[in-house]
Amino acid sequence: MRKIAIILLLPLTLFALEFRVASYNVENLFDLKKSGTEYTEYIPFTGYGWNEKTHGTKLKNIARVICDMKPDIIGLQEIESDEALGSLQRSVARCGLKLPYRAVADSKPTTVKTALLSKFPIIYKREIDPDETTGTRSILEVAVSIDGKRLTLFVNHWKSRSGPESRRVVSAKALMKRLKELNGDYIVLGDFNSNWNEPKEILRSKRLNDTGGVTGIGHILKTWRGKRGVDKRSVAPPYHTDLWLELPPQRRWSHNFYGRKGSLDHIILPASMFDERGINYVDRSFRRFTPHYLFKKSGALFRWQLAKKGHGKHLGAGYSDHLPIYAEFTTEPFSFAKRENRKESVEEPGGDTKSIEASVEDLYEMAPGPCSVVIPEVAVIYKKGPFAIIKEPGGRAILVYKDTASLSPGRRYKVLIERIYRYRGLQEVTEISVLKDLGGAEIGPLLLDNPESIDANSHVNEVIGEIEGVYRRGYLYYGRDRKIKLYYKDRSKRPKSGDKIVLHNVRIGLYKNRPEIVVEY
Repeated sequence: MRKIAIILLLPLTLFALEFRVASYNVENLFDLKKSGTEYTEYIPFTGYGWNEKTHGTKLKNIARVICDMKPDIIGLQEIESDEALGSLQRSVARCGLKLPYRAVADSKPTTVKTALLSKFPIIYKREIDPDETTGTRSILEVAVSIDGKRLTLFVNHWKSRSGPESRRVVSAKALMKRLKELNGDYIVLGDFNSNWNEPKEILRSKRLNDTGGVTGIGHILKTWRGKRGVDKRSVAPPYHTDLWLELPPQRRWSHNFYGRKGSLDHIILPASMFDERGINYVDRSFRRFTPHYLFKKSGALFRWQLAKKGHGKHLGAGYSDHLPIYAEFTTEPFSFAKRENRKESVEEPGGDTKSIEASVEDLYEMAPGPCSVVIPEVAVIYKKGPFAIIKEPGGRAILVYKDTASLSPGRRYKVLIERIYRYRGLQEVTEISVLKDLGGAEIGPLLLDNPESIDANSHVNEVIGEIEGVYRRGYLYYGRDRKIKLYYKDRSKRPKSGDKIVLHNVRIGLYKNRPEIVVEY
């Protein structure tokens, strides 16, 4: 009997690859070598205190942000040197995130530079020099190989807003010239020192407007058409779309300068990132990264701390004066998200603001204060005293404080969030209205049971259905060499040190920026 060999020709890649691209101005990451171009307070081993200890703290803090954000590629601004970048790369690796490839735009002796860390191999690196002046930073161009596909990234750090728009137009023109030469998919990102609506903003400032209203980001990069930003549905060469347009206007900020919020950091995409070929954007995935530790109790950004209003000695604490931003990308064809019809807030005549439809996760990205956010479905998974916890099926949970009379445990609701508050780093809701009772909810699947670990970024405000361990001196020791602080509202119910305990239906709170289990029964 003749045997027939059947050969199946399978594609080399069976599954689409998704990856995260981020941008972060880290606010002055310097090395410990004296090069002669440092800012005065960053000359190492002087009275300003830039030494092994403060340098180590800065590295540890920035690495924490990157590790928690988990990008596969990250564009960086305000990196002094390749040595500083290499130190950060090693710090990130120590906390478990491997980004083995790096590049820095170091051909010009600027004080700080643009840089990039990548999980994917670098095909080439080049620099775009907008002009020959030493103060204008080079734009870093890096091509990486992703699943056999080439993606080119342009990391920018344009001149600051202390000077007029003409200084940023120089960088925009150099970049746009290169983009017109390029074939294939690319991402433009970084700190542009320009707002998403710069064509409107510049008309309000005689100091900035020395170009007759022409802006680098809006008119040269063409993120603006007529009187509005270019939407992804209508973007076509040579125009680009700015991903800030995906967020409601009140959340379009990543930098806060003495209360003046601005969207200086951007991820900008061409039409080729919204088609059926190559690499594409994952619709509505653009976010700011806003863990609680990047903010002070007042809600201000917890920037790197120096005495004398930023011109004195290093205090060895803080992160950056910018928030990181990120977006997801895929090797699949582009498709619009199912919730594309979500409304953004619009100013009504008289100053009233329409509600926006959002998720619980979106609440964590909003600044404290009044808001008008509709969440289509939440379940009340916890209610004790002045506290309730609502959770979106398949999403995150958040604490509601005091305004809980209309919420019953075990019920599902469509709700309107009207005020957000940040208490000791913990985001919570303080004003909420029920728009519709959706009936009973199955609570069990929404609870955490015997978690292997409890993380401050994703588990705070969740409810644990059951957890067991050993109580010792205020901590529960559980899982594999894990521990978490226990807080008993009624101290008389605290167990003896060494007791084995099982807890049911307890919430996860925050204590000194670390998660704790709160026992309220």
